[in-house]
Amino acid sequence: MSERPAPCPAPSDGDPRRALRQTLAVVAVDGDRVRLRAERLTGCAQCAARAGCGAGAWAAVLDSAPLEIALACPEPVAPGDRVVVTMAGGRFLRAAGLAYLVPPLALALTAGLAAALGLSDLTIALLCGPVLAASLLPARLAERRGRAAAELRVEAVFRQPAGDPP
Repeated sequence: MSERPAPCPAPSDGDPRRALRQTLAVVAVDGDRVRLRAERLTGCAQCAARAGCGAGAWAAVLDSAPLEIALACPEPVAPGDRVVVTMAGGRFLRAAGLAYLVPPLALALTAGLAAALGLSDLTIALLCGPVLAASLLPARLAERRGRAAAELRVEAVFRQPAGDPP
């Protein structure tokens, strides 16, 4: 990899010091769009105690296939290159809140209101199922529209040295 990154446009909003950055591998190029591969990480991927970690066990059971993202980048790249992708911190917090805060809040409100109305535990449980499904819809719709991926920007390109295999 070269030591000098080629510049690409940075996120246009927010404080650049609060941006989240990740280095990803370029797997394919189609015009000005690049397809990037990111390895799925668990909470304890680098932990020395991961053998006894619950998150590591779930990662082994669940799909751990790499995640692929398609983004626009005006800088020419080739498969095998690595790019630094950024997202404004505020945008990330909005996406995380939509996925991780809305469903538990919807369940807590539903269970609390149903309990205040004196409904049985079975009725409360039956009410919470559809509420949980409905609370996941905004995150699913945002993902289908590509909102989170649209917030990602290629910040730098690290070219693969000539002669190195991808």
